[in-house]
Amino acid sequence: MTADHPLATTLGPFHLENPFLLSSAPPTASYEQIRRAFSVGWAGAVIKTIRPDGMVIEDVSPRFHAIKGSDAEVQGFENIELLSKKTVSYWTSQIPRLKQEFPDRLLVASIMGTTDPEEWRNLAGQVEEAGADAIEMNVSCPHGMPEQGVGAAIGQNPAMVRNLTRAVKDAADIPVIVKLTPNVTDVLLVADAASAGGADMISAINTVQCLSGIDLDSFEPLPSVAGYSTYGGYSGPAVKPIGLRVVSQVASAVDLPVIGIGGISGWRDAAEYLLAGASSVQVCTAVMWHGFGIVKEMQSGLSS
Repeated sequence: MTADHPLATTLGPFHLENPFLLSSAPPTASYEQIRRAFSVGWAGAVIKTIRPDGMVIEDVSPRFHAIKGSDAEVQGFENIELLSKKTVSYWTSQIPRLKQEFPDRLLVASIMGTTDPEEWRNLAGQVEEAGADAIEMNVSCPHGMPEQGVGAAIGQNPAMVRNLTRAVKDAADIPVIVKLTPNVTDVLLVADAASAGGADMISAINTVQCLSGIDLDSFEPLPSVAGYSTYGGYSGPAVKPIGLRVVSQVASAVDLPVIGIGGISGWRDAAEYLLAGASSVQVCTAVMWHGFGIVKEMQSGLSS
């Protein structure tokens, strides 16, 4: 903390101007979006998950469904969106641009591979060479990917988490963050496995698997795509109690810095996560609803 940066904090080896980071999500899907976010005050961003070019991604539309309160504010938000549709080469060309323009901001590359450790090693090596400050392992996406044996299907298997974390650590010298799924019986088994594999940090939580509603006129689950749907990932204020619980558990049991995620809509939510044991926080849904500028209100509120 300094006079110029009253919210300055430390996250592992990184010194941040404030604890507010963007999650790997639609708001970090391109160079232009991350640049805009950094320009208004976000201390860091996690790139929308980079996957091997051979991993086919086909997004559908609509792929979001919001549950609103009486004040029209989002209480819960389901998404069935998948990973970044951009190529590895796109990101390895944009990471250096972002680091050149914003050398003091934390730029984390989220990556996902199959159960083949070599895929993870290859991605880790490429994003490190491009200049990413850290790697976040997405072993926790609850929709679309588990059906292919990846995402949360990996994150629900402690042995696999340990082995793949070790593979990434073997391939890269920059810090490695493992992002946990809440869709498990005992999250500490997975956190311990990540630690045993050499993880430098933990981020938690990814979205909660859900069915957010059924249209009572058409009898179709929401969001409906030509009459069909699937279980999606639930975020927004409704999941904050789950996120706080997981962060508290992990911070108490595992000797690693923790990044808190889930339902952070304002500075009070962020303060709760910091008090629960998080070193910093990641935000997504509130940004999708209110825009990147929400970070100014969060900084102002927390500093006061």
